[in-house]
Amino acid sequence: MASGVLAAIDPSTPSTGQKNRFRALPRGSNLALSPVDGAEFLAGQKFDISIELHAEGDKAEVPDLSKLKLTINGKEYKDVLVEAPKAPYLSNYTSNYYADQEANNLGKKTAFTVARASWRFVSLPKSGDYTVEISAGSEKVKAVWTVKGSSTRKVKNALLFIGDGMAPTMISAARYLSRNTKFGKFSKGDGFLEMEKWDAMGKISTNGLDSIITDSANSAATYSSGQKGWVNTLNVYADTTTGDDLDDPKVEIITEVIRRVRPGMCIGVVSTASIVDATPAAFYSHTRSRGQGDIIADQALNGFKHWKQTDKATNTWTVQGESMPWGPAVKPDVMFGGGGERFSGIKSLNSSDLYAQFKTAGYNVVHSKTDLKGVTSGPVLGIFAAQHMDTWYERTFNLEGLKVNPNSGPKNDKTTASDQPGLEEMTLKAIEIMEKKCKDGWFLMSEAASIDKAMHPLDYDRGLADLLELDRTLHAVRNLPSAKETAIFLTADHSQAFDVYGSVDLGLFRKFKTNDDSVGVDGKPNTLTDKAVLQAEQRTAVGVYQDAGWPDNILDENGLPTKFKDARYRLAAGKVDTLNHVENFEFKKPVKGQNPLVRKPSVLKNQTELGFHDVKGQVVFPDDSDSVEGLGLIRTSNLAHEESQSVHSLQAVDLYCYGPVAASCAKVMDNTDLFFAIADALGLGDKPDVVPASSTCAAYTATTTVTGYSATATVTVTTGYSATPTATVTVTTGSPATATATVTVTTGYSATTASTTANKPGNIIANAASALGFSLLTIVTGAIFL
Repeated sequence: MASGVLAAIDPSTPSTGQKNRFRALPRGSNLALSPVDGAEFLAGQKFDISIELHAEGDKAEVPDLSKLKLTINGKEYKDVLVEAPKAPYLSNYTSNYYADQEANNLGKKTAFTVARASWRFVSLPKSGDYTVEISAGSEKVKAVWTVKGSSTRKVKNALLFIGDGMAPTMISAARYLSRNTKFGKFSKGDGFLEMEKWDAMGKISTNGLDSIITDSANSAATYSSGQKGWVNTLNVYADTTTGDDLDDPKVEIITEVIRRVRPGMCIGVVSTASIVDATPAAFYSHTRSRGQGDIIADQALNGFKHWKQTDKATNTWTVQGESMPWGPAVKPDVMFGGGGERFSGIKSLNSSDLYAQFKTAGYNVVHSKTDLKGVTSGPVLGIFAAQHMDTWYERTFNLEGLKVNPNSGPKNDKTTASDQPGLEEMTLKAIEIMEKKCKDGWFLMSEAASIDKAMHPLDYDRGLADLLELDRTLHAVRNLPSAKETAIFLTADHSQAFDVYGSVDLGLFRKFKTNDDSVGVDGKPNTLTDKAVLQAEQRTAVGVYQDAGWPDNILDENGLPTKFKDARYRLAAGKVDTLNHVENFEFKKPVKGQNPLVRKPSVLKNQTELGFHDVKGQVVFPDDSDSVEGLGLIRTSNLAHEESQSVHSLQAVDLYCYGPVAASCAKVMDNTDLFFAIADALGLGDKPDVVPASSTCAAYTATTTVTGYSATATVTVTTGYSATPTATVTVTTGSPATATATVTVTTGYSATTASTTANKPGNIIANAASALGFSLLTIVTGAIFL
């Protein structure tokens, strides 16, 4: 390219800026297609199609879709799409948006009018690229969709662990708190964390379609569907309609694919959050708004329906409007977490009793750790708290502290949730139940939710304790007999902007009884010429570089993180994004009303109390009760004034993999790729891309016979996870002769190659089975003199 000449920008490259009318619009166009250009699907995966034609302006006329044309690979869409409706559903509406942040500050919205066409529950017939072209009025848009098959099934089970918000830096911090070194070497001391010992590691970019910073709904939904999405959305492409969070085009998720093509498999969803929270909900629901907990809970059992609120005062919903056919409910065989307020009472859908509905559907319903231990068969619904379950520290070690929230019980009966199981207990029980129930394997998503929920209010200790609980769970699962036939993936949905910059000596820090600089470190008064508060004395307790000494290990004799309060030397940590608060590096007392029970570093004050005329809503101030008499380093917020929680960050997350397909993880990938990795491990594609050549038999058995004075026989057997591979090799030679037989058997568990050479009759490839180390391999040989 000539110097000074800029390359043309692809229309599918997102427009720059913080605000936009609709991210699915190509640059310079008023015609939008969802799914967007570059979307990828599993073979047979169902999805909705939506086309929007916009006209901007307060008095804009409804755009004309009368000449709308949709072709795929040059053919009419009806000739390509599977189960395509004869005609799209047409609608029109008005909407509005802020052109930029300044317009948002001024409350100045720009109106636009939309004509929309939608096709529901369609799919593409086979693997390959599909060129999609749409035209309406003077607008034309072109996109390419790619359909991927999957190879032969490699594993019986798949398990996805999600450490919510678990940044790579948090993994490192947890290791420094819990593992002793030998003169600085972890490998010679207590070793690395369990996750860091796994077979392969990669990186995942977590951004969504709409922004560079994602939330748990958008990111977890990407793992479950293979599609980029919008903040707050669950398995839909957001549209521009207002007042209807269920009309957005949906995409089939991995659990729905399993129900459709592998009905003999079990499905499990486990979380220490509310089970209708963003991450677990991503594996059984569809909505533009993650806050629709009542509808999300209903979808788990009753499937997707186009609900509309008909009476806001009584929160009454009815099914109406556009017919939106979709597949059956996921109905997980195991669902463990919190969220009881969405299963009965006024916060459930139409005040229905979902507990009763689950029981009628054949579920065992349990509400405590004690009850969970007694469950031996599924399906099982286990709801252990009204909202999110509490962090590891409170629900395991500080049980007395749970009493500050007297209405946390899962039955909404004004009791305290004092008998909550942990992530390890729930995960192991889920696997136990599914192993008994389903002979064709299982898929499980297990989330350590409060890594993130503790980090938002800057409660680093509780967040890292939950990370260590996750690590212990990984160790327990890896030691199960089923692990050898399970593809295990561990990642985060996004990062928190946490990091460690040194260590702090709390023994010294506590000696300074004032935040000002009136007294020096030597106890003598300072003569100050400036009233600025430097807090110079307190800052001497923070060591960096060569003074960043080793912190105290916070594990007790049982290997559990209970000794935070005993530690004198702590990690000096913080977040890139922060709130107005005071940091004294102490272990924090949880605050009543927080869910889960965590620190509360800041309080909100109404702007009218402060005299602002141009500041909307509330303003965050340090909470004096969060520290000892307000003593500590004063931190100033760098977020919007009303942000009462810290936020997520851009940092890519780690991906750790264990088991037969671990090698597929060792790369940097988009978050959409993880969906396909799991689907490929389970062989879920309707039309596998890999069709073995004639020289390789995928039918579980292979036979090769050769005859000659000097003969070479080679046979390869490739099977799925459950096959019994048998290779039969017959080599007939003369004498003297040299014969070589090479047998390769590849299954979901191992790939072994062995060869043996003999130069006399009767000894051709003897002991080959032993060399292979494969008990299911049969080799037949013979030697005949010519």
